[in-house]
Amino acid sequence: MFHLFKKKEKIKRELPPGTIRKEFHFEGNVQNIGFRFEVQSRAKPLGITGYAKNNDDGSVTAQLQGSEKNINKVITDLQNIDRIQIDSVTEKEIPLDYYENDFYILY
Repeated sequence: MFHLFKKKEKIKRELPPGTIRKEFHFEGNVQNIGFRFEVQSRAKPLGITGYAKNNDDGSVTAQLQGSEKNINKVITDLQNIDRIQIDSVTEKEIPLDYYENDFYILY
């Protein structure tokens, strides 16, 4: 009868060859300075999908999916922003998300 609340069907995307997904954990002065926005503003133009979110301990977690070259560019660019102080960053490769199609800031 009503289709107002019908869930959108997720469509599995075909990803370019060489696509990887990594999760990064940033510690340092990375909250309350626009860090998640900086990740998003550098990732989206490069076609990187994923998300960035604040953690309760003051750190930030980000998942980035795209080419290794573009992901590395985002991380390097973040380390060169004066107001951001990254004391440590850990990374791990994780499974691809074939349904994701944008970069999000999670709240």
